[in-house]
Amino acid sequence: MAKQPPVTACGDSPNCVSTEDTRATFQLAPLPLANTDVALATIVEKIASMPGAQVVAAQENYAHLRFTTRVLRFVDDVEVSLSDNQLALRSASRIGYYDFGANRRRADAIRRTLVEAKLVRPSGDH
Repeated sequence: MAKQPPVTACGDSPNCVSTEDTRATFQLAPLPLANTDVALATIVEKIASMPGAQVVAAQENYAHLRFTTRVLRFVDDVEVSLSDNQLALRSASRIGYYDFGANRRRADAIRRTLVEAKLVRPSGDH
């Protein structure tokens, strides 16, 4: 089985957000699973149904998706993995320094989609 890359913190460019980053500018709130029966494949399927999304690679506990913006055709990378009943999420631009909040908005949209599907719990709901 191939090594599953972990979702990582962001670099220094303000065009990335991650649940694995502790810096306020880059940090996303945790994404606790709604229950222990949630499979990553189900989460990936839900994210892949969002506009502009395409699965690049998927393994048992890790997936890489790309989102292409409609107008300017920019490509952003989204990574997700499961660990200890938490979903780790990272969204980052491939090019450019600033993203004008696009990756945070995408991460928030992913969170809303997964909460509505009852795959993750709402923020603050422990």
